[in-house]
Amino acid sequence: MLKSVFFRRLVVTLSVAMLFAAAVLLGGYVFLSRDVYTDIKLDELQPSLDAAEQLAKEYIEGEIDADVFERMACKLLPSKSATVLYLDAEGNTLYYVDSLLSIDAEDAKRLMLEQLKELGEGKAVRENRLRMRQDSSALALGCPIEGNNGKILGGVLMLSSIALVTNATTRMTMLIIVLTSVAVPISMLALAWRAKNIAEPISRMNEAAKAMAKGDFNTRLDEDAPGEVGELAGSLNNLCAELDRSIRQLSSEKSQLDQILQSLTDGVAAIDEHGALTHYNSAIMRMFGAVSVSKREDLISDEKVWNIFDEVYRSGMPQTITYPMPGDKVLWISVSPVVTSNKERTGVVGLFKDMTEMERLEALRREYVANVSHELRTPLTAVRGLLEPLADGLVKEEEDRQRYYKIMLHEVLRLSRLITDMMTLSRLQSGTEYMEITRVDVNDLIRDIASTYSSTLAQKGVQLVLDCPKPVPDAMTDPDRIEQVLIILLDNASRYTPEGGTITIAARNMKEKIVLSVADTGCGIPEKDLPHIFERFYKVDKSRSEGGTGLGLSIAQFIMEKLGESITVQSEVGKGTCFTLTLQRYVRNAIALGPAGEKQDRYGDEEEPSGRITNAEPDNNPYDDGVVDAHYEVIEPAKPEKASNKATNRPEKQGRKG
Repeated sequence: MLKSVFFRRLVVTLSVAMLFAAAVLLGGYVFLSRDVYTDIKLDELQPSLDAAEQLAKEYIEGEIDADVFERMACKLLPSKSATVLYLDAEGNTLYYVDSLLSIDAEDAKRLMLEQLKELGEGKAVRENRLRMRQDSSALALGCPIEGNNGKILGGVLMLSSIALVTNATTRMTMLIIVLTSVAVPISMLALAWRAKNIAEPISRMNEAAKAMAKGDFNTRLDEDAPGEVGELAGSLNNLCAELDRSIRQLSSEKSQLDQILQSLTDGVAAIDEHGALTHYNSAIMRMFGAVSVSKREDLISDEKVWNIFDEVYRSGMPQTITYPMPGDKVLWISVSPVVTSNKERTGVVGLFKDMTEMERLEALRREYVANVSHELRTPLTAVRGLLEPLADGLVKEEEDRQRYYKIMLHEVLRLSRLITDMMTLSRLQSGTEYMEITRVDVNDLIRDIASTYSSTLAQKGVQLVLDCPKPVPDAMTDPDRIEQVLIILLDNASRYTPEGGTITIAARNMKEKIVLSVADTGCGIPEKDLPHIFERFYKVDKSRSEGGTGLGLSIAQFIMEKLGESITVQSEVGKGTCFTLTLQRYVRNAIALGPAGEKQDRYGDEEEPSGRITNAEPDNNPYDDGVVDAHYEVIEPAKPEKASNKATNRPEKQGRKG
C-alpha cells in the first residue's frame, strides 16, 4: 500500500491540511485569545462597577455617611491588583483605593486624565489596554454617576491588572501547544489508517482495470463498501461484465467474419487508412499463389492493384477493373471504400472474382442459343423452301411433289426430335422427369436392343456384336431410361462408325455394380474434346450439319445422374470410342444385416475394367440363377414359393420414352 501514489498523496494532503488547520487554530488563539480574555475580565468587573456607582450615588445624595461609604468602597475592590477612584461632579476625590499603581490619587488622576474627562462628559469608559507607564498596562472600566434628575453627580473608575489576563492566556496557549503536539501525531496515524481504507478499494479497482485491459474480464470487486466507493465498484463490475459480453460478441462476429471470408470462393482483401493489410481469405491466396503473407505486397506483388486501392481511399469513389492473369484467366476486381456512419473513410475493401468460368459459361450460353436457333432454322428453312413452290403450283409432276413431301416429312421429324430432346433435357434438369425403379433383366434388355438395331446397322455395313460371356444379375433401375441411354449411345456409334466397322455391346458383373459398355471402331474423339463431350449441342465434327441434335449425350448423362449411376467415355483417335455406364444390382428378399464374410466371392465377380471391356472366357457356375445377394445375409420369407414367383416375374416394359 505504501507504494500506492494515491495513498501517499492522500496521506500527505490530509496531513498538510490537518497541520495547516492546527497552525491556523493555534495562531488564531494566540492573536485573539488576549482580547477575548480581556473582554471577559471587563465583563467580570462590570458588577463591581455597578455596585460602586450605586454606593457613590447614595453617598453623594447623603443616604449613607462617610464611614459606611469608605468601608463599603474598600470591600468593593475587585481584586488584589486593582485601583478604584471615586470622584464628584467637580472632580474632587471622594475615595481612592489602590493596590495596583502604588501612586496617590492626584497622580492617578493625572495618569487617567482623558478617561476622567470622558466620565465628566457622561460617557462610560471601557479599555482593554490602558497605558499606565512605559512598561505596564491595565484594564479600565468606568461609568458616570447620574442623579435621579439625570444630572452628573460624579464618576467611578476601576483599574485592574492586565497581568491576570496575560498569565491566563499564556498558560492556555502552552496547554494547547502541548495538546496539539500530542493530538497531531495521533491524528496523522488515524488519517493514515483512514486513507488506507479509502485507497485500498481504489487500488483494487486499479488492479481490476489493468486486468481488464489485459483481457481478464472475470475480475470482480466488492460492492459492499459504503458510499460512492461501493457504487464505483458496482459500476466497474457492470462495466467488466458488459465488456466481457461485448468482447465475446466481437470475437464471435470476427470468427464468423473470418469463416465467411474463408468460405467465399471469391477473393477478398482489405486495407486500413494507413494502407496496411487487415483482411484477406484463402481464395485470393490461391488466385495469386501467395504462401506466407505479412504485408500486402506478399499477397499481390503487382503494385498497380494496390495503387487502385490507395486511389479509391483518397477519392472515396469505388472502381471496377478487369485484371488479366497468366493462363487466359481473367479477374473482375471491385474496390470500394469503407465508410462509417459519420461519413469517415476507415479503409478500402476489394472483391476479386474469377470470371474465367463465367465467361466460358456465357460463351456456352451464346453458343447454345446460336445452336438452337440454327438447329430450328435449318429444317424450317428447308420446309419453307419446299412449301413455297408447292403453294405457287410450280411443281407439276406428282413424282416431284411426293419427293418434296418426303423431304418435308424428314425435316419435320428432325425438328420434332430436336424439340423432344430439348423438352426431355429440360425436364431432367428441373427434376420433373419421372423415374420408375424396378427389377430389370439386363440380359433380356440388351438382347432386345441388339436384335432391334442389328438390321439397321447391317444396312449401313456395320456389325453389331453382343459381348456377354456369362449372364449378369438383374439390375434395380428404370428399364425405359436405360434403354433410352443405350439407344443414344448406339445412335452416336452408328453415326461415326464407317462401313465395315464394328459396334460392341458388353455387359459385366463387377464387384460393386453391373457395367454396360457401347464400343465402336469409328474415328474416335480428340482428347481436347473429351471434357466437353456431354455438353449440350457439342459436336466434335462441327462441319457436319446432318446427324443428331447434339443433345443426346447430355440427356444420357442427366438420366444416369438421376438414377444415381455414372457414365464415362474413353476414346482414341482412329481407333474408336467406348462409353461405359453402371447399374445397381438387384438383391432378392434380403435385409442389409452386414457382410456375411470378409472375403466372400460372389457369382460373376470380376475385376474393375481399366479401359474398354473386352471379351472374356465363360465361366460355368452351377449356382447361376441370375440374382446375387452381394454380401448380404439372406433371410428366407415364410412363403418362399409365392415370394419367389413374385420376385422373378418381370414387369412389362413401358416402351422407350421420347
